[in-house]
Amino acid sequence: MTEDFYDLLDIPDDASQDEIKTAYREQVRVYHPDHNDDDRARAQFTAVKKAHDILGDPVERQAYDRLGHEDYVAKRTSGLPSADVWRSSDSDDGTSDADEEPERATATAGAGASTAGTSGSTSTTNSRSSTGSSSGTASSATGSTASAGATSSSSTAGTSGTTGTGSTGTRTAGRTTTGTTRTAGTSQSNADATAESEPGGFGDNAVVRWWRRQNFSLPLIWLSVFVYLSGLGHFASANRSALETLRAKLAAAGTDPDALVTTLSSGRYGIDSSVAYLMAFELVAPPLVEPLWYAALAGAVGLTLLTLLGVRAYRDGDTWGPVSIDETIVVALAVTATTVLVGGPLLAGAVLMPMLFAVIVRHTRRGPGWKPSYLYVVPVLAPLVGFGLAAADAATLGSDLAVLVVLPIVGGLGLPLRATIRKHFGW
Repeated sequence: MTEDFYDLLDIPDDASQDEIKTAYREQVRVYHPDHNDDDRARAQFTAVKKAHDILGDPVERQAYDRLGHEDYVAKRTSGLPSADVWRSSDSDDGTSDADEEPERATATAGAGASTAGTSGSTSTTNSRSSTGSSSGTASSATGSTASAGATSSSSTAGTSGTTGTGSTGTRTAGRTTTGTTRTAGTSQSNADATAESEPGGFGDNAVVRWWRRQNFSLPLIWLSVFVYLSGLGHFASANRSALETLRAKLAAAGTDPDALVTTLSSGRYGIDSSVAYLMAFELVAPPLVEPLWYAALAGAVGLTLLTLLGVRAYRDGDTWGPVSIDETIVVALAVTATTVLVGGPLLAGAVLMPMLFAVIVRHTRRGPGWKPSYLYVVPVLAPLVGFGLAAADAATLGSDLAVLVVLPIVGGLGLPLRATIRKHFGW
């Protein structure tokens, strides 16, 4: 659980405004309701947005740092989502909503009209008031009162004035805590996340909306496991007679541990090593000589990655950041197509499982709720270790059985089964 707004945005206490904005955008990509169908994502998104609105304003941030998180939230905010979504479990759970009733605030424009490029706003909390006006500008006094939780805002080219209360008892020039006020050169704080969903935009499409509502994490994990299991099935089919011989030997050894160890370590009984099997697999005849063929396949994967980076740079202005599920799907398709051509489904599954497990565990841990351990990734790395042992001519029949069969099957089924049980039964 997070302790305060800095922890919520995963930034240090001395973070710059640019760092706050970058962290907020990363959190929006995770929790925005258009991208996350978790029931708690909307509440988490509200909390993240509140944190950005407060820390993104120097005056509010100074007040937040001076009062501390607990006092600031109790005295100057309302409308935060349920505390169990983001607040620390060590926080005092005995405070009711009635104990933290927000203060009534009245916002008054004391001398408030401004010319292009300037803004003025005033606010009072209880009996306190502050006034702001533009230098050399005549103004007329206006007064307005807004109830707690409501915000009134206006925006013009180069100028802005705000009145209202809402989530905080004070206002600073050119902003409201709901993020709906525009100033010269700025836009809504959540515009980046919702621009594609505006009417006429790319997101204004039934297929795109359907796609965004889907959660592909669990199907991707199951798919990688099934691809690997199909590879094992093909390996067993290619070594059927040798496996029959091994089965007879193991049956003769019975349940004696020493006899079983001796049987598994005395030879391979004609069973191909994993590398020999991969090298012999040929789905289609390579149209190029082997070095060029492998280089072309690697280039296809590299081109896919460069394309995704280019899309990020164009869309977000930033090529680095958490990998989205959509990007994961694209990369997985490219990796599957190339690895199947090289070594069949056994190689494809051995590469897909650790890649998808790692990305999806990371993606899940960044969201609210369950935080699966990265230890789920360790057993599905075993096939790649087995390929390395075989390439170094250090693999035995026993080691192949352990790293190619037992560990990836048991470990590979662990995460999807755990996620499926949690999804359907909540355990």
